[in-house]
Amino acid sequence: MASAWKKRLISQSDLMTLHEKLKEKDKKIVFTAGSWDLLHVGQCRYLEEAKARGDVLVVGVSSNEAIRKVKGPNKPILDEKIRAEMLTYLRSVDFVTILPEPSCAPSLGLLQPDLFITVREDWAADYENSKEYKVVTKYGGTVEVVDRQSTALSTTKIVQRAIGGQLGDIFKDFMELRKDPLKER
Repeated sequence: MASAWKKRLISQSDLMTLHEKLKEKDKKIVFTAGSWDLLHVGQCRYLEEAKARGDVLVVGVSSNEAIRKVKGPNKPILDEKIRAEMLTYLRSVDFVTILPEPSCAPSLGLLQPDLFITVREDWAADYENSKEYKVVTKYGGTVEVVDRQSTALSTTKIVQRAIGGQLGDIFKDFMELRKDPLKER
């Protein structure tokens, strides 16, 4: 049972086969993608919302390398395999694939979901000019851009809060030490 989640992890090379199997069953495929680092309630709400728009939800997880290319060398916090496994345990997620590139356009071309759903703030105002939009509309799919499901939460805010709290405690201790000069006993 421990490896049951692996059945829901789909390689990039199997995305076309998954598309064919689901289309034979007349299933509406929804695809979304992200880093999914330090999963939080806003992301879970978003995935529930995405799932509600179709029969099968496939979630792309940005690879460690893809994230570093976009966000720098100190990200992600969690390894791609951990992030992918974590998503397979959510009831809204049917399949997960690890995205080797910063753009999910190649995966969209392979899977050809009926709907690609994404978060508004992840796109410039002209998302219609993105590679992803062009790939999806070329085969007749739809792109839907939605708002965040929690404006108060993000992975960055969680990390800043955790580090800020730690630094605040360290700073208080430091200030206490500064009250009296160091003396030899």
